[in-house]
Amino acid sequence: MSALSPEASQPQDPVAVGEQAVVGTHADAAVADMRAVARWTIMATAAVGGLLLGGFPLAAIGKIHGRGDVALAAGGLGLALVGVFWAIWWTGEVLTPRFTTLRSLDDPSLADLRAEIEAAPELFFGPFGTTVDELVRSCRLHATVAVNLTERLARERDGDRHAELNRALTAARVNVAHSAARRRALLELVHAWQVRGALRRARVQTMLGSLLVVVGAVLFLLATDGG
Repeated sequence: MSALSPEASQPQDPVAVGEQAVVGTHADAAVADMRAVARWTIMATAAVGGLLLGGFPLAAIGKIHGRGDVALAAGGLGLALVGVFWAIWWTGEVLTPRFTTLRSLDDPSLADLRAEIEAAPELFFGPFGTTVDELVRSCRLHATVAVNLTERLARERDGDRHAELNRALTAARVNVAHSAARRRALLELVHAWQVRGALRRARVQTMLGSLLVVVGAVLFLLATDGG
């Protein structure tokens, strides 16, 4: 085993995970809610697409006369369908699985989350630092302390010293669990922010798709009305 620093060879006092576990739970719930909204949007948009494909053309087939009207109706129907597919495509991005790491926090789209963290780092990192790098180092340190104490405990034969090391190992394991919980909760929050950003972009693109649907429907109705 490689040599350990003096800091890594000493047990650390247990620390409380605090409210970070609650933040992580809320982040998971928020992701589920946002994806439920995305699924509902896709179903509603698909229903509009089904109506355009199956309803309008059959109902208006007898009202279209001449090549000009046919071209206008086909163009309007095609434009409306493009709008439908455009909205479904962008909304589907909300449901796409994401590979998220703590480095994802550096993404420009997460600038508002970084500002929140920088304003109150203790709410996100607790006693484990004020930056992502410090949190990661704390996780490694406490894991190293636990491993080191486990090895020392296995070699210790003195009863009093064995009991002392056992208490220290318990404290070290608490630190490992708490620091890992902070890291996991922060990761879940980053993931939730990514999904929120995707949902916001999807809303804008859905509005654009809806505009295409309206324009296409108007062109189709003009064709069936004889121009």
